Amino acid sequence: MTRLNGKIAFTLALLCVPSTLHAWGREGHEIVAILAEHRLQPEVREAVTTLLDAASFVEVSMWADHVRTKETAPWHYVNIPIDQETYDSDMYCPKQQCVIGQIERLREVLANPTADFKKRQKALKYLIHFVADLHQPLHAADNGDRGGNDVFVEFFGEKTDRHRNKPWNLHAVWDSGMLEERDAQVYAERLNRWLNSQPEGSFGTGSVMDWAMESHDIAKHHAYKLPEDRKLRDDYYHANVAVVEQQLAKGGVRLAKLLNDTLGSRRKLPRK
Repeated sequence: MTRLNGKIAFTLALLCVPSTLHAWGREGHEIVAILAEHRLQPEVREAVTTLLDAASFVEVSMWADHVRTKETAPWHYVNIPIDQETYDSDMYCPKQQCVIGQIERLREVLANPTADFKKRQKALKYLIHFVADLHQPLHAADNGDRGGNDVFVEFFGEKTDRHRNKPWNLHAVWDSGMLEERDAQVYAERLNRWLNSQPEGSFGTGSVMDWAMESHDIAKHHAYKLPEDRKLRDDYYHANVAVVEQQLAKGGVRLAKLLNDTLGSRRKLPRK
């Protein structure tokens, strides 16, 4: 299947999905969580159930936002300029203070069977959230505008985001405007059926840095391709909605892959 035909098939498969989802708001994080939890290996499911005190991925998917502070805020994104083709950790993630560095650091904590139970628990909660964040393109790219936060737009004739009661900006459009689906479970089930129709191993390859650069390139070639008047209507929406949905799907698959690799059969189960 060609890339173009794949995109067309993906879009057609999702036309029947109701459109009321805040992609990387609560519902978007829940979708990634549902897709990932569905793909855990049995022994990994046992380990995460112990670590989360039997809470589901959905229940903890927004924890990292709820405990967000000035110190931890940079952990949710990485500001790679859109004109850059490569990733320089010293420049864009000094002392691991970005989403790429934190995913790698937290993965090491989670993998350590001798680490403190509470530290491993926190690491898991952060990872469930941060891997999803990494797949929001404007969490991995910047054009001197705080990842699109300073780019004010009109979205389908509205200057104000009624959900936040704040002016629409480009980051908010990709965070919560492109899709609106109140039932994350229904949406995830339909997205899961599409994923199950793809070749085995689709989207699960690559490193955390690769995933970040993929998001960065999507921001460059999709999110920042704005009309001169910055009035985002049907053309912009239809050019990008399938991209957003694919990023949610990839986030779920890759979160599961990361956890399966980190907590697989060779790892000891966590103990309190």
